[in-house]
Amino acid sequence: MSFRFTRGLFDPAARVLERFDWLNDWQREYGTDAIDTYCISMAEKPSHALEVLFLADQAGAVELPEYCGIDVVPLLETEAALDGAREIMGTLFDNEAYGQALAARGDVQEVMLGYSDSNKENGFFAANWDLYRNQRRLADIVDDHDVDLRLFHGRGGSISRGGGPMNEALLALPNETVNGQVKFTEQGEAIAEKYANPRIAERNLEQMLNAQIRARAQALDQPKDDVPAEWLAAAATIADAARTAYQDLLDMDGFVSYFEQATPITVIEELNMGSRPASRSGERTVEDLRAIPWVFSWTQSRCILPGWYGLGAGIEAYLDDGGSTETLQAMYDDWAFFRTTIDNAALALARTDMEIASEYAAVADDDLEARFFPVFEAEYERAADLATTIGDRDDLVKRGWLRESLDRRNPYVDPLNVLQTHLLDRDHRTETEKRALRLTVKGIAAGMKNTG
Repeated sequence: MSFRFTRGLFDPAARVLERFDWLNDWQREYGTDAIDTYCISMAEKPSHALEVLFLADQAGAVELPEYCGIDVVPLLETEAALDGAREIMGTLFDNEAYGQALAARGDVQEVMLGYSDSNKENGFFAANWDLYRNQRRLADIVDDHDVDLRLFHGRGGSISRGGGPMNEALLALPNETVNGQVKFTEQGEAIAEKYANPRIAERNLEQMLNAQIRARAQALDQPKDDVPAEWLAAAATIADAARTAYQDLLDMDGFVSYFEQATPITVIEELNMGSRPASRSGERTVEDLRAIPWVFSWTQSRCILPGWYGLGAGIEAYLDDGGSTETLQAMYDDWAFFRTTIDNAALALARTDMEIASEYAAVADDDLEARFFPVFEAEYERAADLATTIGDRDDLVKRGWLRESLDRRNPYVDPLNVLQTHLLDRDHRTETEKRALRLTVKGIAAGMKNTG
């Protein structure tokens, strides 16, 4: 069957059906390897995967039980989807048609994990904790159904969206999920930074291959993560308190207005950079704002709170609940997940400049500045102090060459930030000033080596 005749259908439906026809055409012309994966963004129900399988079947890309031309890949990115993974995937595995599709694909289920929206929803530490524990849960689910799991990590370029050293991320994966198959995204400026220079590209690939081999060897020796229950409980306590602190911030009256005034989000929305459009609904709310412009705006203002906000509150809550710094230091030394998470947050803290961020805060209305910026400063100081204490070092950055790079870069970026705040503070701008404002966004992004 084909969807060639779509007259009478609404435009969205017609476009969807045409895409499945094109999928079938391309596979026939170039082979199934040309397009063999269909990722379902915001997958939260089993029906989301079954709908794709049905449409692919109707277009001819699937002929069950003998043939299935695509991997149907749910993208789990919200807290509800991650926590509901057993119901979603278990229901699919028990479905006869889906089971036939899996069998035709070698009984391998690929699941994509979203780092961006989970971070925007829950804050940095809570999002990373949710992803860690749900990866272990997914491994248990596929094991129960005798299916092989391939995780696809949807990492962004920035720390706030799952970025950071790839080799360290691979070594920090739960042993249960390290089965020799792994996928991940490299996107945005990270591609140029890691692969534009052949020598750097070769070194980066060597590090990733080394990490994957080491992680696989470790998983073969110890198939399940042997993490002490005390450490798991500590991480859960930190995550719960960090999530509460972060979501309380987003729920504060006037937060969206502060975000509009104290960051260049209105300028970023007009640029051909990042996700388009910036908001899914066209309305300015944190929930509907896409993750890239969200992080991009905070990075521009040098207050990179998506990469650290809530961490200090979470750790402090654990300590107030009877936890000890010594336990946290032991977790840092011997638990790769915890160490990598703390190091990545420390890097985001190191790239934050609260003096420059205060210039952006001053652009906002006085009452908004007084309400929010002291909260940011307090959490920044708390998180920075606790991160260095847990890592047992004086500097947030543990690599000397990176500290040298930051110190050398900042004097060139700072004037662009100051110019940007002056331009943002104007009610009316000439065409020249509008162009200058757009150029400051691009210049700061180049200097920070990061958009969103």
